[in-house]
Amino acid sequence: MPYALTITHLYPDHLNLYGDLGNLIVLRCRCQWMGLDCTVNSLTLGEPARRGTTDIYFMGGGQDTDQMAVVNDFHQLKRDAIQADTEAGAVFLGVCGGYQLMGNTFLMGNGEVTQGLGIIDVSTQAPGADVKQRCIGNLVAELTDAIYADMQTLYATPKDIPRTLVGFENHSGQTYLGKGVEPLARTIAGFGNNATAEYEGARYKNIFGSYMHGSLLPKNPHFADYLIGLALRRRYPEAAIALPVLPDTEELAAHSYAVQRYR
Repeated sequence: MPYALTITHLYPDHLNLYGDLGNLIVLRCRCQWMGLDCTVNSLTLGEPARRGTTDIYFMGGGQDTDQMAVVNDFHQLKRDAIQADTEAGAVFLGVCGGYQLMGNTFLMGNGEVTQGLGIIDVSTQAPGADVKQRCIGNLVAELTDAIYADMQTLYATPKDIPRTLVGFENHSGQTYLGKGVEPLARTIAGFGNNATAEYEGARYKNIFGSYMHGSLLPKNPHFADYLIGLALRRRYPEAAIALPVLPDTEELAAHSYAVQRYR
């Protein structure tokens, strides 16, 4: 029997800007190409999360009104189960607005503090008297040593994978990492978490946040494989997980073009 993974798309009707659905398509397709059974479910307003039924959660970005619409629903119907899963090692990827919502608070430009989902210790501040820089444009970042080294252990045979991630950012919110949260990558071109941090994204356990749209995973297949590999390691802890090597010719050509153009 092949290995199997279940992916849950959180709030697809509210949080799906800049082609974020492409991230789900990549995860599903790469699982299928690797011979893995893959089920993708949606979880939206009014639907409770059930603990222990998901291997990978994904949450995309949305406009401010859509982001605020999901907060109460999440705390009432989803937070306890999802927080229990992620603390136990389930994979979670949040992109842009989804990344901001994963944190504890979002400080609006008028000084009003909006509650976040609270599954990772980050905070975001909107433009105001002290924060005026909008972060927009193409983004290139170099993965941390630990993440890059771990990626290379996933494959059945050695694979030459990029050290970089590429994408497109468009956010006014400035995000700051809290205790125990590591950056995903070091910014080479563009901004990332905020206008001065020089780092992009966040990682805590198997929870990842990123400002990269465009979408993130189609041009970064090695990162998609990493999420899949982490999920498999958690679901099948007694197995020797070794991912087959996919050719990725077109994907890596797009990745390399972005790196050379904007580096």
